[in-house]
Amino acid sequence: MSPDHGSRILVALPEKALTHEERSLMSPEALKSPIDLTMEDAPVHDGTYMAIPPGAIIPGSLPKFKIYVPLPSGQYLLWASDGNRVSPDQLARLSASGQKEVYVALDEKVKYEEYLENHLGLILESSGPSDEQKAAIFSMVSTNVVKDAFETSLGMGSMGADVLGRTQAMIERAIIFIAESKSLEALAKMVGHDYKTYEHSTKVLWFTMAFLKDNPDILEGIRAGSGNPDQEGKAEILKPCGVAALLHDIGKALISQELLSKVEPLTQAEWEIMKRHPLNGLAMLLDTDVPLFVKKAVLQHHEDFHGGGYPMGLEGGNITALARVLRIIDVFDAMTSRRPYKGAVPALKAAEIMVGNRTDGGNGADEPDQRDQGMQRCFDPKILRKFIVFLGHARLSL
Repeated sequence: MSPDHGSRILVALPEKALTHEERSLMSPEALKSPIDLTMEDAPVHDGTYMAIPPGAIIPGSLPKFKIYVPLPSGQYLLWASDGNRVSPDQLARLSASGQKEVYVALDEKVKYEEYLENHLGLILESSGPSDEQKAAIFSMVSTNVVKDAFETSLGMGSMGADVLGRTQAMIERAIIFIAESKSLEALAKMVGHDYKTYEHSTKVLWFTMAFLKDNPDILEGIRAGSGNPDQEGKAEILKPCGVAALLHDIGKALISQELLSKVEPLTQAEWEIMKRHPLNGLAMLLDTDVPLFVKKAVLQHHEDFHGGGYPMGLEGGNITALARVLRIIDVFDAMTSRRPYKGAVPALKAAEIMVGNRTDGGNGADEPDQRDQGMQRCFDPKILRKFIVFLGHARLSL
């Protein structure tokens, strides 16, 4: 059935009319239509919908797509036929009704995601969304930026200026959000989710930015070793650190998805291919204007503090400070995420394995995981201790 998208209410109800609660959600425009719509004259919308938090709606800025609210019947009521005309009063009434989510048609997904990215700063500064909702929106935007970076780079073999610019703009907003909200509590709820390269990069970004803001001495060490310490203030140095965190695995864009998602242990030949991704990442960033210390961090984020890492086998102070930070956070997020070949490890057990206090792979009943043996050799012990303290501040479920 093809619905009439004028001022009709796109709903099919088992009852003969809308309830008082359902009527209270309707926009003034929708209320111009008769309220006593019956099954016979109420058009049914057969589309698929995507939930969005009401706090993501900034009056006067939405694209012209329709917004719906769900009904107990499992169908959807047209709440606003033009998102760009939603008023603050409408949003206030929606909030007062207790509505946690509104919906847009799934075929409007790309348009909605572009809106989120273009208005991320306003959304993060708004008092409407909760910190948890802001975290979810930020995660969606950053994941999309990383995904586009990977897909664009796969085709070009290098990092495009447009994607890099989007990355830098998003990180500027992330700095403000992390500093001014309880974003760490929202971040804690992300631990244990599936390990996917895009989502993993987002969590590494978030952990890195928050950890460095919590440890100005480490940030100062990064600034001092950046090659331009007098011209880069502490606030400014966070931005390129964020670029390094978000793009640390960009070199995996040149590795097949089949290999990245393989459940069985990698063969020696496959492992050699996997170990190329830091070099791939450097090559992809080589012609960009990102600072040299960012390129070095991407290249060195798999170097081990006590030697034996890759691709160059560096150790100690020969590894840049930012790369040493990324080495810790990269491993922590991987261990606490569900991977194709292994379940998520609780945060406390992951920390114990990283410092060398556990040998059972995170579960006392399990056989030791050889991949976790001697892991403490990978990390700068001073930075690792500070990171574990930081985890306590972040209120993770240790």
